[in-house]
Amino acid sequence: MTDDPPTTPAVPPAHPAAAVPPPAGPPVAAGAPSTAVPPNAAGQGPVRRWWRWWLAAAAVVWSVLLFGLAVQSQRDDGPTVREQRDIGQARPVADRAAIDLIAAVGDAGVVVLAEEQITAGCRITPMRPGAELTRLLTAYTAPGAGPALLDRIARRLPASYAAIARHDAATGRSRLGADAGDFVAVRGELIRAGVVQLRISTGCRPASDGSRPAPADPRPGATAGPTPGSHAELLTDAFGVADVRAASSVELPCPDGDGQLSSYALTAAGTAESDEWASLGFTMPRATVVSDQAPLFVHRYGTKGTVVRLDGDDVWIASTDFTC
Repeated sequence: MTDDPPTTPAVPPAHPAAAVPPPAGPPVAAGAPSTAVPPNAAGQGPVRRWWRWWLAAAAVVWSVLLFGLAVQSQRDDGPTVREQRDIGQARPVADRAAIDLIAAVGDAGVVVLAEEQITAGCRITPMRPGAELTRLLTAYTAPGAGPALLDRIARRLPASYAAIARHDAATGRSRLGADAGDFVAVRGELIRAGVVQLRISTGCRPASDGSRPAPADPRPGATAGPTPGSHAELLTDAFGVADVRAASSVELPCPDGDGQLSSYALTAAGTAESDEWASLGFTMPRATVVSDQAPLFVHRYGTKGTVVRLDGDDVWIASTDFTC
């Protein structure tokens, strides 16, 4: 009889999952999806509602603030684009610029002011038409003094104009640029020896009534000055010309209400008397000669200045009185 070895009972291998008992709880049905619940979910409802109310209130306050700033800017601030001022509102700025330019020229020449021109047909936007107001001033000085006159104007204009005169030695061109304010531009250029043209432009703006009533004289007891017709008669008699073919008259009051700018021009036929005047250089009694080189004669006497230009058989005469 053979002794059998002792039998060791089989021990099943240990499994990690078997060592951790399943969590207590209700059984989960097979195939049912599980929903993850974020922490503190129960407390987020009131917080979200508070943030929505806060954002809505902030938006209302910001809208009211922007509206208030817009109203104050419209009332107190200047224009930011020229389309915010129509022709009628820009005209006083252009007139003031004309006065300032003539004051800057002073006794260095004689300035003749032309009537304002309002040109329609420009476009503010592709769908919005507009108009532009321009004023032309022509300053007459000695033949070689044109560039120096532009420098003088740039130096004597108010600092707010930020005027700059430039001279190009290569091309011989002399120009001036300045800003009269409210988007009114001033440009100047030497167009020929001793003749500087100054142009004031409002740019394209909304159109307005182009008519302008004659300015009332603010001085008590002041009498009216000569009408264009009577002034033309004075000039034709003084220079011995006849048959006035064209005449223009421009008057602007001084900004402070004391004095005015008056500029007259006419074109007439020459006569034997005017030819004699021309041979003498149209010398004016007690006048300061600015230029006496035919065909252009420029004289100043006191606050007045006279320009005479011979154009073939015609004589062009301009007279300016500046008492600002």
